[in-house]
Amino acid sequence: MREAREYAREAVLKVADAVSGGEVVPIDTAHVSGVSYLTIGDHGVEFLKRLASLGARVSVFTTANPAAVDTGGVLEVDRRTAEAQREIIAALRALGVSVVLSCAPYEFVLVRPRTAHAWAESSAAAYINTFKDAWTDKVPGPLALLSAIAGFAPRTQLYTPEGRRPTALVRVAFKPRDPLEAGIVGALIGERLGHGVPYVSGIRLPDEASRREFAAALSTYSSIVFAVIEGATPNWAEYARAADPGERIEIEGSDVQRLLRCAGVPDAVYVGCPLADVETVLWVINEVARRGPARRPVYVSTSPAAYKLVERQARAALRLNVVILAGSCLVVSPHARRLKSIATDSAKAAFYISRLHGIRVSLCRREDCIKLAYA
Repeated sequence: MREAREYAREAVLKVADAVSGGEVVPIDTAHVSGVSYLTIGDHGVEFLKRLASLGARVSVFTTANPAAVDTGGVLEVDRRTAEAQREIIAALRALGVSVVLSCAPYEFVLVRPRTAHAWAESSAAAYINTFKDAWTDKVPGPLALLSAIAGFAPRTQLYTPEGRRPTALVRVAFKPRDPLEAGIVGALIGERLGHGVPYVSGIRLPDEASRREFAAALSTYSSIVFAVIEGATPNWAEYARAADPGERIEIEGSDVQRLLRCAGVPDAVYVGCPLADVETVLWVINEVARRGPARRPVYVSTSPAAYKLVERQARAALRLNVVILAGSCLVVSPHARRLKSIATDSAKAAFYISRLHGIRVSLCRREDCIKLAYA
């Protein structure tokens, strides 16, 4: 075990030499991405198994991203994917990782303002940076795991006050009405800026789902994982005083409307990217139950922990053609390739599903997506 920890420490220190002048920062928690066999392949499996065989153990509380196979076994995948996914989960457990299989670990991991973390999932990193003022960079998956074992991460700019100073001013000239519009605003900011730290004024995100979608889309369409939102980010006024903006942009309602598009009747509807909370899962089930069995499958991704709270309703929902995926999502599962088109309310899902699987994706409001399941 000592040998494994020394290996991790040396690896993190070598990365720190390259990216942060050799400086490191102690971390409170870590979150590991690259958990799906689809994304890490055989070399990733061997890397995890090798670390586990050396007796490595994480030294801070560490969680893991969704897998290629849901815990309920609903998704159909090939035999090799299923076997490799079991090996990945076994190795992570041996390493001491809490296999929550969620891209939204902030649901159950308490992070305090101005504490340091090593989170590899970009949407989760953007969420805790923006809405908790907890400090993390977008740490590559293997480095996040090695940092979890070592107990520290390279001290890149986002772990410093100077690196968190806003570099651009963004004015949102309309009020997002739902999670989809919030996500599109995040995507537009990301696309137009590309990098840096935006200070965002004029926006009020109406609910938790909107905050999730904003953070997810912002980090999906750019390298940005921290935005200061006036009135919402802890310590926002302090960041406002420290701002050194080089750019100024404005997002208008017409910009958002241009991205709302429907590409015809889809093969399936998808909700839950980032993974849906209990409230969203129940909303989808109740909405479909009100209408009767859907003509096309409605997939909803959620965490295994949330699934346990709604398991009875989730099992009954299968008769309505509502498929609740615990610990997996269509972004990281090869099951998605059985479909030719998907309608979703997630800008993040639209980006990744189309690129990773070559599937046609339509963006629509959640209520409209459900209607398409009956078209």
